[in-house]
Amino acid sequence: MEQKIDSEIKINERNPKILNDYLESVRDNDKKRIDSTSKVLSDYIILKVKEAIKVFYKNDAFLLKSKMNEMTVCGRLAMYLQENFKDFKGYYVDIEYYRLQVPRSDANLRRDRIRCDILFHSRGNQKSRVDNLLAIEAKLEGNTDDGSKDRSRLEEFVMPETEDTPKDAIHSTLVGLFLRFGRKCFMTRIIAEEINVDIEENK
Repeated sequence: MEQKIDSEIKINERNPKILNDYLESVRDNDKKRIDSTSKVLSDYIILKVKEAIKVFYKNDAFLLKSKMNEMTVCGRLAMYLQENFKDFKGYYVDIEYYRLQVPRSDANLRRDRIRCDILFHSRGNQKSRVDNLLAIEAKLEGNTDDGSKDRSRLEEFVMPETEDTPKDAIHSTLVGLFLRFGRKCFMTRIIAEEINVDIEENK
């Protein structure tokens, strides 16, 4: 399930306030406020990812030209993301992060543990609904893999928690993004609620 990303996102609030408003709305179980604060926080996170991608292309485009692997590319991007999110105290950007997988019958996914290319999360220190703020799966141009498994993983990551969800699974992630790196980066948001197939091009 994919959603077009607004290329003109504008955020006026300071980032710690954005996060705190969201955490408070979840703590208070205020559905109306959760809807509004999660939208603001999601937009802010996407904006910061786009900024990090621009810095990556400015400083590290040679990694793509040199045909380095995804882990190298994700490692550099994660470094810029951590800097962009430095005011989000208690949250961390990790690469190649292994967690338990949400149990769903999909033969294309491993049944026990699942790896996320880049995960921005509290490492389990926040309650499950606000633990995972961003999950990224990435592919490099020239890779014959069409990314369908990555998208399936992201669908798992953004799915809400259920009674059958293992404690350590990646779930209820606020923002799931699939990135394909090439001469430019194409970004797709994966969501749980609706189907919308549009891909944005990031220069």
